[in-house]
Amino acid sequence: MPTDLQADRNLSERARRGDQAAWRTIYESTCERLFAFLCYQVGDRGEARDILQETYLQAFRRLDTWRGEAPLEVWLRAIALGRAIDWKRVILRRLKRTAPLDEASATASVAADVDGVRFESEDGALHRALARLSAHQRAALLLREWEGRSFQEIAALLGCAESTARVHHTRACAHMRAALAGRECPLVERDWEGQAT
Repeated sequence: MPTDLQADRNLSERARRGDQAAWRTIYESTCERLFAFLCYQVGDRGEARDILQETYLQAFRRLDTWRGEAPLEVWLRAIALGRAIDWKRVILRRLKRTAPLDEASATASVAADVDGVRFESEDGALHRALARLSAHQRAALLLREWEGRSFQEIAALLGCAESTARVHHTRACAHMRAALAGRECPLVERDWEGQAT
């Protein structure tokens, strides 16, 4: 019986050869989790759909670059996270060009549109608290708490050291506890990309 990683390798090899059923299997087994992940990252369901489509297009074009050392979904999630971060940078750049904003206003203007993301089982306070986290903090928190990923996997997805992934998670937890308790969040620091952490 093949392992999950071996099954991913077999599936990707079939997809590389043009097997449409293999691509459908890859899509169907990953799209819901990737879409939910992107909704939390960008805070807008329509934009998340667009980024999801771009993720699969990039994966289709570059499947030969997947080395098979981690599950296929981890590789797809890394692509999705990169696309989401690129989307946020474009939005921020457009905002900076169109109006002179101080840093606090710019951050507030590109905050996730949590009102556009509605899940019946979740509370609005949770969405607002998640929206206040940096992209890396939000990703580390969701990957660890929601999906149960290891810090090694989170580090691979975020493209950082395992210790940095732990820091993102720890700070995200502190921010969430403070926000959900109605207290001020701890001091905002800058992460390795200059984002608030």
